[in-house]
Amino acid sequence: MGVVAVLVVAGVGIAMLTQGGDNETTTLKQQGSDTLLELMTLMSESFEDAQDDVRVDVTGGGSGVGINSLIEGTIDVAQASRQMKASEITAAKNNGIEPIEFSVAIDGIAIVVNSANTVESLTMEQLRGIYNGTITNWNQVGGANQPILPYGRQSTSGTYEFFFETVMKKEDFATAVSQETGNAAIATKVNQNAGGIGYIGIGYAEQARGVKMVPLSADSESEAFPPTDAEAVYAGDYLLARDLYVYTAGTPTGATLTWVEYILSDEGQAVVEEAGFYKLDADTLAEMKAKL
Repeated sequence: MGVVAVLVVAGVGIAMLTQGGDNETTTLKQQGSDTLLELMTLMSESFEDAQDDVRVDVTGGGSGVGINSLIEGTIDVAQASRQMKASEITAAKNNGIEPIEFSVAIDGIAIVVNSANTVESLTMEQLRGIYNGTITNWNQVGGANQPILPYGRQSTSGTYEFFFETVMKKEDFATAVSQETGNAAIATKVNQNAGGIGYIGIGYAEQARGVKMVPLSADSESEAFPPTDAEAVYAGDYLLARDLYVYTAGTPTGATLTWVEYILSDEGQAVVEEAGFYKLDADTLAEMKAKL
């Protein structure tokens, strides 16, 4: 039978060391963003295939859940689809934890509608109107006479907060917006309802059945871009592009360092693309590696 001991990794006593025979394996705990869940699960599988010393236990729950767990010292790494708030950083420091932020991928949040929907594009103002309740029928934005059924994420989601700040400009969501727990749940609802609309990570949108992505424009006079336009995403012309992150408790060392190095490696960034997201540009990648 193997022997299990708690290790201190990056300032947190969470990583578990399992010893059996001549082999020792450290298991890291990572939690957070549902947008990053599938990507980080694929990443951990690729990482574990490449070496035998470290395993990574990846779970979701939302960016806020992962960040709170990092603050409380119950995980080694938090995955987040938003940056930590100043109040969260202060709370972590008050708990003896110095969060270190690493961009790991780029997402273009996709606006998805039912595949039968005839709307060709939306402006940011129209999208905001749909979610604040001033636009309630697809015929108000060039579509069929069909009531709009808007779906969104739960409030602990980093994607929810990004959408709230970027699209809603911190205006309240309409009461008609149904909050769903995860990208897959939103895609399923939109697939099942002809009037549905939702916002999900590009990696999920490309795999979802029965939905299509709607190009977005800044206004009625501007060109509309889909989240699948890499050039528009990297240039910032796709207005819902964002970085995705992991946070460590202090500058990573030991097993945590090995894990973050892999995420930022050529192999790790290839997994990012395999999962349907965009790899980091060269300048950002160099900046992240300089933190190690």
